[in-house]
Amino acid sequence: SGNACGAVSRRQFLRTVAAIAPPMLNLGLAGIAVRQLEQFRIRRFNISVPGLPSDLHGLTIVQVSDMHVGRFTSGRVLTRMVESVNNLRADLVLLTGDLINDALADLDRGFKLVRQMQSRFGVYLIEGNHDLIEDPGEFERRATTSGIPFLLDRAATIAIRGAPLQLLGLSWTRVHENRDAAIAESVRSLLKQREQGAFPILLAHHPHAFDAAAAAGLPLTLSGHTHGGQLMLNDTVGFGPALFRYWSGLYVRGESRLIVSNGVGNWFPLRVRAPAELVHLTLLRA
Repeated sequence: SGNACGAVSRRQFLRTVAAIAPPMLNLGLAGIAVRQLEQFRIRRFNISVPGLPSDLHGLTIVQVSDMHVGRFTSGRVLTRMVESVNNLRADLVLLTGDLINDALADLDRGFKLVRQMQSRFGVYLIEGNHDLIEDPGEFERRATTSGIPFLLDRAATIAIRGAPLQLLGLSWTRVHENRDAAIAESVRSLLKQREQGAFPILLAHHPHAFDAAAAAGLPLTLSGHTHGGQLMLNDTVGFGPALFRYWSGLYVRGESRLIVSNGVGNWFPLRVRAPAELVHLTLLRA
C-alpha cells in the first residue's frame, strides 16, 4: 500500500534482501554488484506534451536523481556523472533529491559537483528523504545558502526563448501515517504558487506526487526515490511494483506525464535489472 513507502518499506526491503542476498551472491553476483556501483546509463525519452508552447518544442532536460554522494557513491564515478551531464549540453539540469546518502559531511562535495554541472538555462535542486536523515533543518539551511537554486516548496520561473517555464519544487513529506494523502495535500498546497500562462513542471522526489499533479492537470512531473525498484526479476516483478505505483520510466495519465528516474547513485550495494541512469528528456509539442 502507498503508506508503506518510507521507513517501513525500507525495513521490509532490507529484511527481504537479507533473506535473498546470500543465494543471489552465490550465483556470482558479487562481482557484478561492485561493477554496477561504478556504472550508469543515459536513458533518453522524447515526450510529446499536450499544451507545450511552441517556443519550448525541443527543450532538453537532464534529470539527475538520487546521487547519494557518500558511502556507496564516491570517487571517480561522481566525476564521470558530471562529465556526462555536461556532455549532454541540456537546456536545463534538474536534480530530484537525495543528493547525499545521509552524512552532512558529504554535502560540500555534493554541492561542488552540482556547481560543476552546466546547462543553458540553469541547474535546480530539490530535497529527498536521504538528504534529511542526519539533520533536516541543517540540510535545508545549507542548501538554501549554497548559491544553487533550491526549491523547497517554492517555484522559479525561467524565460526560455520567450516562453515562461515554471519549476515547482516539492519538499519531502515527513509523514508516515496516510503518507499518500499527505503528499497529495503538499502538492495541492504548492500548486497555489502556479503562475497562469507559464508552462509548469513539478519536481517531486516521491513519484506518488503524480496522482495529485495529474488531478490538477499538470503536464509534467519528474521524480526519483525508487531506484527503479533496485532488485527486479523482470519489468513487472520486484521491489518497484511491490512498494510503488510508479517506479521506473514514463507514465501517462490523460494529458499528464510522469518520469521516474532509476537514480544515478546508490544507497545499497546491489542493483538487479534496475540500472543506474541519468535521464535525458526532449519535450515535443503533442
